[in-house]
Amino acid sequence: MAKKTFSAGTTKSGVLNNDGGEKLREMQAKAQYNFKYIPKEKIIPNPKNEQYTQDGIEALKESILVNGLRHNLSVLYDAETDLYRLISGERRYHAICQMTDKEYRDNFPAGIPCKIEKSDVTAIDEEIMLISANHDVRESSMEVKRWEVSRLLELYEAKKLKGEIKNIHAEIANQLNISERQARKYTTAEKLIPELSELLNSNGIDLNQADKFGKLDEDAQKTILSIIRKNGTIENAEFQSIKKLSEERANEAKQYKEKLDSANKEIEDKEETIRLLEQKINNIQKNNSLQPEQNKEDLVKYAMQAKEKAEREKAKMEAQVEKLKQQQKEKEQRQTSISDSELKRINSIAKLEQSLNLLESNFDVLKNNKSIIKNDTELKIRVEILKDRLVDLIDNL
Repeated sequence: MAKKTFSAGTTKSGVLNNDGGEKLREMQAKAQYNFKYIPKEKIIPNPKNEQYTQDGIEALKESILVNGLRHNLSVLYDAETDLYRLISGERRYHAICQMTDKEYRDNFPAGIPCKIEKSDVTAIDEEIMLISANHDVRESSMEVKRWEVSRLLELYEAKKLKGEIKNIHAEIANQLNISERQARKYTTAEKLIPELSELLNSNGIDLNQADKFGKLDEDAQKTILSIIRKNGTIENAEFQSIKKLSEERANEAKQYKEKLDSANKEIEDKEETIRLLEQKINNIQKNNSLQPEQNKEDLVKYAMQAKEKAEREKAKMEAQVEKLKQQQKEKEQRQTSISDSELKRINSIAKLEQSLNLLESNFDVLKNNKSIIKNDTELKIRVEILKDRLVDLIDNL
């Protein structure tokens, strides 16, 4: 018997029927990493690629004409429209579209080489794929990298709510080929005040600094900004002093919240007590049981006195709450601007701590190294160093 051969999607007669054609398109749509040459007319741009710049198209076109297409496009097949939506290669696609008909036919006679991604993906997964693909082929600015992390954070938060993932930052790190620690630094950088955020985008500060600054409160960040604008940079000792002040403010804010919450809880308790006493008074007054009238009046009197006491205590607590709020408001107003004297004080504290650390370090060296003590010359040098450190400490007091 002769061996029968069949081509994919054809009948015995070689004619593709409707069912076979639909079946083939369905198989193509579900195939992952399927490679295919696709005419440019069958490829459509992806609106989500608008975040990425499309400059240098003319130069890229010339490069493709001379060197060929170095990286295939990545697309998703849409069975409803029978078109392919771009995931990666937006600039390459537009560069190819700018070629003349002859240039296009000479370089892509069978169509543009494309990797067809698995198409039965959610809108969230498609955008994750798009961001990851663009990140792999582009040298992005700090601003774009931050946007990528920020957007991936939103997308993965949605996936975590559905129970699809557990560790958001680990997923981000995997998609962008960075460490999980670095992914967290990008996230912390989103807490920067606008001015420091702009400095990060323009390379005025680096990601490590942004991570440290972003963990501090707004007032601390404003102080840091003032120092950087004045000196062009910020010393670690200065940063540590500002961080310490920020932590003190955070502790004060925590204590304020605890006091406020406690006072509000007490007010709620007094309101409940008043409500119960009012209910008790009404019940006594409506009670028609046989008891001396004097006893009923006494019960109402005692309940009214208890209610009045609760109302006075409630009013007292409300006054305390208003006082707490006013004090906090005045404190926040004092912290909105940073005076030159405050900056000098921070600088002075930083220098003092630095001098103290140097003094302690040199003293420890002298104390723990017996060979120095036995050597008169080296001992004299070390004592002179200690003397200088002590003078520095005194000058900074």
